Amino acid sequence: MTGTDRAVNTTDPATVADPADRIVVSFRSPEVDADGADGWWVADSDWIVEKMAERSYRRYLRWAHAGPVAVGEEWDEFVNCGCASPEDVVLRVEAVEGGTAMGAETHIEVVPRKAVVDGAVADASA
Repeated sequence: MTGTDRAVNTTDPATVADPADRIVVSFRSPEVDADGADGWWVADSDWIVEKMAERSYRRYLRWAHAGPVAVGEEWDEFVNCGCASPEDVVLRVEAVEGGTAMGAETHIEVVPRKAVVDGAVADASA
């Protein structure tokens, strides 16, 4: 597989076994180190969180990643900036609570990776 190819998840999130109540995912730029050793890119992070908080984006994540998830798992995604201008991001699963899978009713919390590394996010791995 190349960076743009990926398997298509056809799992209906309403049918997964052991759906989690809550999943915390962090985001970072694909160009930075996940542990923050090379500086931080946080352009418009409030705006990115706002876009990821939209019902349509979280629904997309539930369908795209339905099924078992594990802390430390990373997903290459993008956030629509409007006017056909996507912003590439890496989403990382930081916490999975109340189950082991992404389901239709799983609450998804999105935070900047820097906040996780800095210890500002409760119940998240660093």
